[in-house]
Amino acid sequence: MASPPPGYSRLGIVSGWTLPFLYVAHSAVTIMLARTDRLLPLREELRGVHYLVGGLILVAVVLRLWAWTRERPAPPPGLPASAFAWGRALALATLLLLLAAPLLGLVYAWADGLPVRFGPLALPQLLERDRALWQAAGYFHSGLGFMLVVLNLATVLSAGLLLLRFGHGLVSAFPPGHGLFAFLGLSSTVYAFATFRSPEPGPVAVGVFWALAAGVAALAWWLGRRRAPRAVSRRVSPAARVAAGLGAAALLLFGAAGPWLLFRVSPFSGPADVAVVDGVDWHVTPAVAELSIRPPDAFERQVEAETFKWCRFCHNLQPGGDQHKVGPNLYNIVGQRAGTVPGFAYSEAMRRAREAGLVWTEEALAAYIADPQRNMPGTTMIVSSGPIPDPKVQAAIINILKRETAPRGGHGRQADPSAAPAGEERPAGEAR
Repeated sequence: MASPPPGYSRLGIVSGWTLPFLYVAHSAVTIMLARTDRLLPLREELRGVHYLVGGLILVAVVLRLWAWTRERPAPPPGLPASAFAWGRALALATLLLLLAAPLLGLVYAWADGLPVRFGPLALPQLLERDRALWQAAGYFHSGLGFMLVVLNLATVLSAGLLLLRFGHGLVSAFPPGHGLFAFLGLSSTVYAFATFRSPEPGPVAVGVFWALAAGVAALAWWLGRRRAPRAVSRRVSPAARVAAGLGAAALLLFGAAGPWLLFRVSPFSGPADVAVVDGVDWHVTPAVAELSIRPPDAFERQVEAETFKWCRFCHNLQPGGDQHKVGPNLYNIVGQRAGTVPGFAYSEAMRRAREAGLVWTEEALAAYIADPQRNMPGTTMIVSSGPIPDPKVQAAIINILKRETAPRGGHGRQADPSAAPAGEERPAGEAR
């Protein structure tokens, strides 16, 4: 492969090649943070590291952009000016996203009342707690992550095509470090999706991705030995710059819709359906006087570790503190009428279910989590780990939900040591 094109400053080269390694470290911490229970102390430690590495990325990005304004690079020999402009547009869009992401992250944390620490250094709380601001900042902060995934994918695919056709790939077709940034970033995404439930498939998935990339590189090398040199225009016209910029902007718009497409979350919420009284936005009174709750067994603990943990990222399960998140507070939810948690803005589908008299019995909960979109078309509820059609898993999740959302201290809950383990059938005639 050819060397990077001339015209880049020393600062641009150093900062450009530093970013991929900082981003990989940040991605690793983010993956661990997302999969660590919100109730564990480790999560706060990881959050501090997350902020610290994010701050270092911000510094590197500022230096890279400062150098960018003073550089006048030219396309390397054999690479068309239009392709060079496209690579520059992808890189610049990535840098601008990396500039905005830490700032939105700070707003998101402060609006949620979370402390912000860069390692041992704690920042003062600069914003008041505000759920509407938290929801908007959280959506767009997440949206920036989706945009980065789209840009990384576009970069890697473009690099493969350019390498096969012109002999310039991740290193020489893009500004210093950007190709490696995209490749390692996409590798992190592959790992994250492959390990959503369990870490075992991760190394295999990344290995397959790298093997495919190596195959493309080997094919390009073989074709390059047989390819006759071709003359291409090396003058980057204004039209090429505009077209490349519009293409990058289109990718950003597509990525911005990612949180909605995958998780049905919105940056804004409408008015609450049930009024909040005295600051209480949860069900105060249990709808069921006594809940039959089985002691946890090995299967239930597995379900909690692999599936139920994702429920805590969208719902709070206890009163007080931070109440609603993306979904409503589920305290005392079993037996309540659907769509009646105070202070939450429900979807039209959930409002119709409330008017139809839907009550969250165990059977109704099981049917709902089996496939929310099919059970209640139009609902914004989505199971992060995917629909749950297995009755055994449904039973375990509902048992965990009852235990986690019933009042502490035993009121309204009744342990049933003789009950069958989660998902196992009871003897005929035994009450559920």
